[in-house]
Amino acid sequence: MALDFTEYFEKYEAIVAEVDAVFKKFETEMPDLVKCGKGCSDCCYALFDVTLVEAMYINAKFNEKFSGMERSAILDRADKADRQIHKLKRKVFKASQEGRPVNDILLEVAKARVRCPMLDDNDLCSIYESRPITCRLYGVPTSIGGEAHTCNKTGFKGGEKYPTVNMDIILDRLLAIGKEIQTGVGSRFRELGEMLLPVSMAIVTEYDETYLGVGEKTNLRETSPEEEDKPREIIAPAAAKGPGKSAACASCTESKSSCETCGESIVLGGKE
Repeated sequence: MALDFTEYFEKYEAIVAEVDAVFKKFETEMPDLVKCGKGCSDCCYALFDVTLVEAMYINAKFNEKFSGMERSAILDRADKADRQIHKLKRKVFKASQEGRPVNDILLEVAKARVRCPMLDDNDLCSIYESRPITCRLYGVPTSIGGEAHTCNKTGFKGGEKYPTVNMDIILDRLLAIGKEIQTGVGSRFRELGEMLLPVSMAIVTEYDETYLGVGEKTNLRETSPEEEDKPREIIAPAAAKGPGKSAACASCTESKSSCETCGESIVLGGKE
């Protein structure tokens, strides 16, 4: 019987709802600075990885939506993207072995562009409703490790002070769900919950018992054959409302970067 990951997907969707609410607030309060719109696909060439729960969620939505020739075309694009990313990672590894400065390597990676396999021939996302969190926040200032980032096509300027979304907090919450999955399936892979992988790999992977290293004991509820025959729709919860702090924000210990809902700001491209 197939494993049921609904409880983990619902937790992921709750984070997505918070993220969408934050982005909507940027759009409402800074409409001249947020330039995201239909037809802009700059973020679809950025290199980033997704966490285990996000990869499994995207994979599930991909399998629900696509079949036949359209599915084959996307899988072909994913294979092409995977080969490009593999070459880049080998190049980065070789550079590190040669002792090149880390900042030079990271700058080269930042300049690399690989077309997302979910970007169709009309420059539209094939899984827009289920797109990764990184894509949902690409057009507003974010921070990773205290360093601010934003898309060059936005109106946000370097050296200016803006509210900034702390991606470290979001990543920690996603990794926590991954650890729950690892425990839930009784995986023998001790680092399963910390796994990161590109979207191209996420959609071609089969997250079965073998891949997840499922042990003899599992806490997951198994679905019956009758349940498997029924199409299951996962409904996203309503977006968070009001200025109240999320649990993640309330527990944030960062001093220079914080979630936008905390009301704190950092300088884009420089120190406060």
